[in-house]
Amino acid sequence: MRIRRALASVTATGVLAVGVIVASGSPASADRCPSTRSPRIDGGTARWTYECDLGDLKVYGWVDDTRTDGKCAVVRIDPDAGTTREFEACGSGTRETFSVTFDHINSAQTKLFLR
Repeated sequence: MRIRRALASVTATGVLAVGVIVASGSPASADRCPSTRSPRIDGGTARWTYECDLGDLKVYGWVDDTRTDGKCAVVRIDPDAGTTREFEACGSGTRETFSVTFDHINSAQTKLFLR
């Protein structure tokens, strides 16, 4: 009986920890090109693609706001060098597309979150 209670407690704690991680947004992905990601969080979804051309990184895709909660779904692109860019969709059912090129780099960290 004690083992069952301990196992139930550990399982519940693990579920709570996972819930906190998911609710805070998708982890940043440090990707190199070519690559494509399609993260989904409660309240937003996105898709982005990395392509490299002549030493430059192009990131393009879209971000959707999927919930009526007064928050915006945001994609943040943080290049290894250069200026961080953000693109947001505000209002349930709204989709914003984006396309940005970073000169002389081939990787960046990209994250989907709510604001």
